[in-house]
Order: sequence, then C-alpha cells, then structure tokens
Amino acid sequence: MKRTLMILLAGLLLTVTSVQAGVVSRIAAVVNDEIITTHQLDLALKKELDQRQASPTPAQLGALRKELLSRLIEESLMNQRISQLGLNVAEEELEMALEDVQAQNQLSREELQEAILAQGLSFDEYRENLRSQILRYKLIGVEVRRKVEVSDGEVRDYFRAHLDDYRLPSQVHLSALVFPVFERAGLAERDAIRKAVQSAAEELAAGNEMEAVAEEFGASYGASFTDLGSVAPAELDPDFAAAIDGLEVGGLSLPIEKEAALFLLRVDERKAAGLRQYYSVESEIRQHLTEQKTDVRSKEWVKALRQRAFIDIRI
Repeated sequence: MKRTLMILLAGLLLTVTSVQAGVVSRIAAVVNDEIITTHQLDLALKKELDQRQASPTPAQLGALRKELLSRLIEESLMNQRISQLGLNVAEEELEMALEDVQAQNQLSREELQEAILAQGLSFDEYRENLRSQILRYKLIGVEVRRKVEVSDGEVRDYFRAHLDDYRLPSQVHLSALVFPVFERAGLAERDAIRKAVQSAAEELAAGNEMEAVAEEFGASYGASFTDLGSVAPAELDPDFAAAIDGLEVGGLSLPIEKEAALFLLRVDERKAAGLRQYYSVESEIRQHLTEQKTDVRSKEWVKALRQRAFIDIRI
C-alpha cells in the first residue's frame, strides 16, 4: 500500500509540474494494488518509437500502445510475484553478470560504460535493468523451468528427426609456410621471393620438416611456419581450396601467390563428413528442448497470472 501511495503521489506531482506543458498523467491501469500511469505508458511508447525508422499510422500507433500497456501489466504482475517470493539479486551476482557481458563482447569496464552511454543510458540504469532481467530469469526458474522435464525418449526422437542438423562437413588440417611480400616490393624483389618459395618447396618435397625450412628462410625472407588448424574446405579461401584439392595427407600444394604473401600448404589430416555421435549432442538437445518447453509454459504461466489478478484498464 505504501508503494501504491508513493506512485500516486508521483503521478500527482507529474500532473502538477507538467500542466504548463499540457501533459497530464492519468491512471492507465490498476494491477492488484498497483497502478500504471499514462506517463509510464508514454515513456514506453517513446522508447519503442525511437527504435523504429518509419512512423506508424494512427491505427498502428493505437495497436502498439495497447500492446505496450499489456507488457507493462505483465511486468507489474511479475514484479509483484518476485516480491511475494522474496527473490533478490546479490551484488556479487550482478557483478558476475556484468563481467559476463564484458567477456562476451570483449570489452573492458570503461568500454562497456561508454557503449551504454552511447545508447542513452547511464551505467546505474543499465545495472538496474540487468538486475531486473536476472530477477525475472530467477522467477521463471522457480515458477516454470524447474517443473519442466525432458525424457530420454524425447531427446532421442528429436535427434532422429533432425539428423541433418548434426552432420559434420569434411575437415582438413593444414600447415603453411608463409613468405611475406612487403607493400613496396618491386618486380625484382617479388621474383626473388618466388624463387625462394620454389627452393623451399623442393626441400619440403625432399622430406625436410616445414618448421626447419621456415627457420632456414626466415632470416633472409621472413618466412614463418603457421598451423592453420582444421577447417571445412568450403570455408577456405578459394585459391587455398583449389590448391589442396585432391591432395593426400602429407601432400604439398603448389605455391599460392597473394598480394601480401606467398604460401605453401601441407595437408596434415583429413576427416570425412559424418554424423555427430548421439552422446556428444545429448545434453545440447536436452537443453534445447528444455528451453522450448520453458518458453511455451512461461506464456501459459503469465496467462494464468493475469487471470488470477485484479486488472482494471482505464484507457
């Protein structure tokens, strides 16, 4: 009740202080013992419109306003349920979430703060938004996710029905001997590098190790050895893919000339296309099905939450 009175007072203050500007905040909806004001709705509408390039028609604007009010009602109901369950987010949890955001986006804290400011939010606002997201995730966990079960049979059935999703393309593991070509290299210098690459190719064909050949030509030509790892041929540069096409394991490519470097490639391993083993994808499929069921049941749970609540829409 105290919170309701505070909101009412805030609404009254908004009305009093904005009379000269011609803006009046009224009650848009009552949700149990809380209210949603037209000012809150207008702010949500402005935020939504700011993210759109085209202006909506009057009919679209009315539908959007109705949709946003529905969202605000659901947010209010979820926040009330969070309070009833006594859910909270410790500062340590919030800090871990922020660090996770930084890691996923490869940002320092300062860079993250700058990115948030560029979106028109203060860092404190961002923290509170993140706190709200974590609280709602916890709420869904308690009310919905922990009650979701996925059987072994469902996982196997999904795997059989989606075999194409778990097929692996062929893979090739490559090593490369790289001869850099400096930006201002003239024709004579480039020709000298070509001859060095040919000499290196002959040494490799004779059985010398690529690392040793790289070291031999490193001082004079800046040659280096690189392990390119495993990759699907279709993902390779077209010139690289053409150069290794048909090569057996241990085979060496002809020199590949690019603007910035010349390359010699060696096929270290080939893996044929195949199907991922069930045991290696079982947990991935179970998680996917759990999320699917959680999404469906979350919508059902929100619908039931609305049905049990007192909701009075006044606009």
